[in-house]
Amino acid sequence: MLFFPFRVDLNFNRVPLLTILICVVCLFVYIKQEASSDEMKKAANEYCQKDHERMFWLVIEKIYGERDSEACSQIFYHIHSSKYPDKRINELVEQSDKFSSRSEVSSRVIIHGMLEEKYREFRLRGVKNDLTTQLIYEPHSYNLVNMITAAFAHGSWDHLLGNLFFFFAFAASIEMILGMLRYAVIVTSLAVGTHLSYSLAMVNVNDALPTLGLSGVVMGMIGVFVFLMPKINIRCFLWFFVLFRIVKVPAWLLAAWYVSWDIYALYFSEEQSAINFIAHLSGATIGFGLGLLFLVDRKEELEKEILLHQEAEEKQEKLEE
Repeated sequence: MLFFPFRVDLNFNRVPLLTILICVVCLFVYIKQEASSDEMKKAANEYCQKDHERMFWLVIEKIYGERDSEACSQIFYHIHSSKYPDKRINELVEQSDKFSSRSEVSSRVIIHGMLEEKYREFRLRGVKNDLTTQLIYEPHSYNLVNMITAAFAHGSWDHLLGNLFFFFAFAASIEMILGMLRYAVIVTSLAVGTHLSYSLAMVNVNDALPTLGLSGVVMGMIGVFVFLMPKINIRCFLWFFVLFRIVKVPAWLLAAWYVSWDIYALYFSEEQSAINFIAHLSGATIGFGLGLLFLVDRKEELEKEILLHQEAEEKQEKLEE
């Protein structure tokens, strides 16, 4: 059973400019990411179409299992798209097969030397670094800038559009309720807080994957929303097998559904996933915590405003009757 929120049951007369700007920035960044990736693939393809010595192609075969330009371009693309090319070269050498006429140690020395020499030659062609690699957050780096940039970068169109759909459904209301300044502070705090939480969770994991995407901020916005307006209904598309309809779900119940699903996926699901559930859960926790620490007064004001609005609507309905 899936819920896709699309509208809050509140009427606002203002336009959520900062929310729209964040969505536009995410779209622009991903378009640039794709262009950067395409440029790298093209450069790797062109380099592998050159005439190379026989030993080079033997090395490609030992690494990839095939001796052709496609295998070559894949290898150079993956090396150049890595934040740490030397580390990636070492990994490729470790997983390569040895030459039949040489020992394993000797084979690895030859393969490593060839890869280093050829990658140096590849870089001298002026190939730009991968934009996604520059934006992602490595959990062991504690890089504050990348904590921000990674939130605006995404791994695919599905990843991007899914995040923006959920983000706009909740964040637009938060911006109009809190104003642009406090909203900007919350977005920044969530981006930093969720990535820092991921780093702390991965302290003892040497091969922790880098992360990117707005989903931690999205879950944080849900946490803030539930603190401020737990009983407000969210209009959702409900999809359950062949059933498809629009339903109204209280914000607290919708948040509980998402958080429960993330907890299950993180701790009990046996399937491996590229989704950063730690960012999801830390985002929801941080968002609700920010509300408790800084937004209690605004919550009380908002409850009065909502009550007055509901009373006015009821009086209007009676007059129309």
